Amino acid sequence: MLLALACVALAATAVETEARQILDQLLRVDTSHGNETAALQPVLARFQQAGIRAQILESAPGRGNLIARVPGTGKKRPLLLLAHIDVVPVEGQPWTVPPFQPTEKDGFLYARGVSDDKAMAAAFTAIALEAARGPQKLSRDLIVALTAGEETGGLVGVRWLAQNHRDLLDAELALNEGGSLLVAPDLSRMEAVQIGVAEKTFQSYHLTVKGKGGHSSVPPTDVDPVVTLARALQRIGELRFPAKVTPEAREGIALSARYEKPPLSDALKRVADTGTVSPEDDALISKDRLANAQLRTTCVTTMLKAAPQDNVLPTTAEATVNCRILPDETREQTQTKLAQAIGDAAVDLKPTEDFYSAKPSPIAGAVNDAVHAAARAVWGDVAVVHAMGTGATDSRHLREVGIQSYGLGGAPGTREDARAGRAAHGADERRPIRWIGDGVRFLREVTLQLAR
Repeated sequence: MLLALACVALAATAVETEARQILDQLLRVDTSHGNETAALQPVLARFQQAGIRAQILESAPGRGNLIARVPGTGKKRPLLLLAHIDVVPVEGQPWTVPPFQPTEKDGFLYARGVSDDKAMAAAFTAIALEAARGPQKLSRDLIVALTAGEETGGLVGVRWLAQNHRDLLDAELALNEGGSLLVAPDLSRMEAVQIGVAEKTFQSYHLTVKGKGGHSSVPPTDVDPVVTLARALQRIGELRFPAKVTPEAREGIALSARYEKPPLSDALKRVADTGTVSPEDDALISKDRLANAQLRTTCVTTMLKAAPQDNVLPTTAEATVNCRILPDETREQTQTKLAQAIGDAAVDLKPTEDFYSAKPSPIAGAVNDAVHAAARAVWGDVAVVHAMGTGATDSRHLREVGIQSYGLGGAPGTREDARAGRAAHGADERRPIRWIGDGVRFLREVTLQLAR
């Protein structure tokens, strides 16, 4: 027994070491504006050297998607391990370290993509390599998909693969980003594991107001497109969608109540306990950006465009409003409420491209059981809760084609870093070094629980 446990520990350490090597390789490649193929070439070489069938499929020049398959016994249908390797841009952000050079400082690893989503990509790669080198096959094929363009909708990544190479993704279950591993502020312990079973629908709307144009020295006396648009955007900014508790978000709200301070914590606890939101509690919760996003559809202006030069009157004033819609509400309902709030026929309101929405994955089942077992194996008695993501992930494309997809965390982090903007999409994106290995062990254990 002791020898067996020692072998398991050594295997886990080897996977952690290889995952960190792969992570550093991925972090050194700037994939903020494409270039995924270049980042994936060393990963492809690792798979090929291990005798694993793997390929890079480009949806456009440089926009590579790596697909690798480790054969199992076929007793169970395949398990898809999905992670994207594109990242958001860093231009204009106040980084204190080079964003594409992994830097260890004060106990943290800094780099763009260390939390979103290259740590998960590195972990899944190392886990698959270990499985391929092992003496016994798993009960499922492991499909590793490292993809492009998630941050811009997955159009050159998972959505393109689902439309053009559906057979390569054919799996019963998928593990992806969209959950989290929350560490205590002092980095002493794991506080909670969140499983993402649903996410809000991503939908943007384009607003346009027409004008006559001309010279800025003779302003319009009738319709000023910029002023008209500004009024519309102010009304949208003041719009509050109804607050409600969805089944997928309820456990996450209860977890938040444990870590917030009164009176917010008290309001969140009442909401989680009752499943309803009183006007008094809503008044408190709506002031906290993270808690507010869990309870309602939100819409916010993100882009503006008018004249090309300062002495030219615009012929059009345009804006993009991005909405994150609760799973039980529709795009059409949201558009109707926006139009009612604007209340001006001069403002043309149209939805942008459909980014897909899909029904939540079941809360109960094999993945739920595997995550609970893995969390106990790695951290002992730790809270495991289900959550609704306020952002969008590639899981929506998988759910759309019938693959039950679940969000996990691959790189443990703190709530404090998330609030301070040092996590996904923020400057000085970072993760505590001492916990990166735990993230790999957790994902490895979940994978083995599902595929043994």
